[in-house]
Amino acid sequence: MATVLVVDDRATNREVARITLDDGGHQVIEATAGAEALELARRLHPDIVLADVVMPGMDGYEFVHRLRADTRTAGIPVLLYTANFRPDEAAPLAAAYGVTQVVSKSADPADLLVAIDHALHSDPATAAGGPGDAGAEHLRAVNAKLVEKALALDESEARFAALADVSPVGIVSGPHGLHATYTNPRLSDITGLTAAELQGPGWLRCLTGVDRDELITHGLPGGQAGYYGEIHLGPDQRRWLHTTIRRIDDAETAPGGFVATVDDVTSVVEAEQRRHAEERRRIAERFDGLARLSGAVAHDFNNMLNIVLSFTEFTADAVQDATGAPLTGDAAAAILADLDRISTAGKRAAYLAHQLLTFGGREVVALTVLDPNAVVAEVTALLGSPGPHITVDTDLQPGVRHVRADRAKLTQVLINLATNARDAMPDGGVLTFTSRDAGRDGYVHLTVHDTGHGMSPDVLDRAVEPFFSTKPKGHGTGLGLATAYGIVRQSGGELALESQSGHGTTVHLRLPATDEPVAHISAPVTGSAGTGHTVLVADDEDGVREAARRILSRAGYTVLTAADGRQALEIARHHPGRIDAVLSDVVMPHYNGPELAAALRGELPAVPVLYMSGYADPLMSEQGLLDPSVTVVGKPFTAEQLLTALHTVLTAVTS
Repeated sequence: MATVLVVDDRATNREVARITLDDGGHQVIEATAGAEALELARRLHPDIVLADVVMPGMDGYEFVHRLRADTRTAGIPVLLYTANFRPDEAAPLAAAYGVTQVVSKSADPADLLVAIDHALHSDPATAAGGPGDAGAEHLRAVNAKLVEKALALDESEARFAALADVSPVGIVSGPHGLHATYTNPRLSDITGLTAAELQGPGWLRCLTGVDRDELITHGLPGGQAGYYGEIHLGPDQRRWLHTTIRRIDDAETAPGGFVATVDDVTSVVEAEQRRHAEERRRIAERFDGLARLSGAVAHDFNNMLNIVLSFTEFTADAVQDATGAPLTGDAAAAILADLDRISTAGKRAAYLAHQLLTFGGREVVALTVLDPNAVVAEVTALLGSPGPHITVDTDLQPGVRHVRADRAKLTQVLINLATNARDAMPDGGVLTFTSRDAGRDGYVHLTVHDTGHGMSPDVLDRAVEPFFSTKPKGHGTGLGLATAYGIVRQSGGELALESQSGHGTTVHLRLPATDEPVAHISAPVTGSAGTGHTVLVADDEDGVREAARRILSRAGYTVLTAADGRQALEIARHHPGRIDAVLSDVVMPHYNGPELAAALRGELPAVPVLYMSGYADPLMSEQGLLDPSVTVVGKPFTAEQLLTALHTVLTAVTS
């Protein structure tokens, strides 16, 4: 282990050398200048000296010359450690001063340790020539390096000036404190101030008042700091600026100065503000649309509920009046007429609810493979003549590929579109259905075109909104296009409108194509007596549960009832007899329908589960489709619908 005196005016260089020498097992003494190093060498007499070449006050060559001139330190080996001179440049002059070896600061740490070891085990170097020769060579080497550095500095300054001139950000620099001595042209562009106005503390106008006061009070922060805010540069000039300030320090001297960049982010901030404003506008429009939707739904449902409640009272009064007396034909007819009003209102409410579910893509659909030309032909046959002086034409491509869709709902879409077209042609016109196979894009295109009055841009923009209608009050619900849009979207297709005032309207339907054959349409299965079968009914709505129980009991089924999924599971576990089927609501507490079905697989693995629901979302995929193996009876259901579905499920199990 040797004692090494490291002489360097920069702390980082000394630290790097110390770490390397520590790893080599040496003890390090540090000096920041030549004079200090001479005093330490005389007093501590280190085994070797590692000295920088370029240092203020006394460079490495002069330090070695004075070290050799003192008999107390003349024999100490010296290595020169340089980043400015190449070893081959420094070696001749170093030898003249009696330096053992020159090592580059960029060399591998192992090279430094090898040089130290070599110097320690070699004879002390002596000067190669006289002091005069060395001094002259010293001056030539230093002058040459100064010229080289000056040229490099000129080149660096020119490069910096070129970069600063084309910089997209403002640049500020100063030698001390917060006073700028340089600003680039871009900063003047950003601020609208001249270079003279930005000199000294003028550039601080790029900061907010709070940030500026903090900097003036506390001075430059250590390292790097960022500042951001809206800056008022004049009566009509406001800019959003992002300023980054970096303090330039030498750890052993006073602060060396600062450099700052000023980035004008006004366009970015304003774009973000516009985006937020647009988002707020869209949110407001959505809330406005929801308000119109909820108002329209409440209006229609309240009308229907008013009919139900009023005619229920009339029926109750009529029954009460007839109690204890013979029920005449006229009285019975009046009661039945009131009940028919109640039933009609209920059906209207159910239809409205299904339309809303369809628009939201959450109606139960049964996708099958269809021939789109055949569906169009059926619709045109049903339409006949839609209205006075209206002609129906078709332009159907022969052999167009089949599509996947719900037959009844696709028919409903085409009829809705035909109805809209008829209303748009009060003086007559032409309604045209076309079909085209799109080929590569995987869709079949159907269009419904009319020659009616068309739509203005603002009407076209809102045409598929539910309850939006241009028809007179009482002449439509405003759900026709909304329903069509929901049906096509849930089928995996697209609906687009093309219209112009005075030039008619074209509705484009794009439906997923398939090469599969058309599905066979089986005859509907009617319900049958359920004698000998036991059905477990689970629904958290008392009225629905009781209605299902009555329908099934009248048909001869034995019925077990549960108010939620957990109770249904307990009944299944403990019922002593056989359970042939489970009829479950989809949305209910303590196990919804799918969760109950999953739990029942362990108790009744072979028993089918039939769902009843007005909202089957938990059963649907992200596209709003049901698994083909799932059977759902939509609420509200009739006795025939429920019995037919249950009979179909039971028949499938036993077949």
